[in-house]
Amino acid sequence: MTDGLDADDAPDALAALTGYERWDRTQRAEQQVAAAYGRVIGAWSPSARVAAAPEFLQRVRQLLALRLVAVAGDRRRAFPQRVPPARTHGIAALWAEVFWAARERSADDDSGVLEAADASIRGLLSLTPSDLADPDTVHDWRERLELVEETLRGLEMEAQATEEELQAAVDQEQRGERS
Repeated sequence: MTDGLDADDAPDALAALTGYERWDRTQRAEQQVAAAYGRVIGAWSPSARVAAAPEFLQRVRQLLALRLVAVAGDRRRAFPQRVPPARTHGIAALWAEVFWAARERSADDDSGVLEAADASIRGLLSLTPSDLADPDTVHDWRERLELVEETLRGLEMEAQATEEELQAAVDQEQRGERS
């Protein structure tokens, strides 16, 4: 599993972005994934799809990097760190951190959502252009990316809600001390 990221898209560089900058880059990355997907799925032959696939795969990896930097950061702020933060800042390492921390928080969750996202991320990172010669396969991987994104949104929302609750408790405590 390789990340295939440019220096500007490396999670280290992405972590330095402000929340708004990351949101803006994520919006653009989602549009770029959709445009690249359109070019691959609209290609007239298997060889044309394979030729268009590297851009799609690059855009998917950029989007995953952006999303995982955001989700990992939100979860680090919101929850006690029982799972050590990723030592490297690649997509696979960040996903492992997010996966195991979420799994620890919900050990009895048997929905399979995290496991499905794990299989999809691993698959997306290991895809090669030749894997995307068939339009049905391209469509299937796009759907799997959407399910990963849905899972990441849920993990991010959980962290953000917890962070807001913690901040509200701090604010209430500070107001009580001033009274």
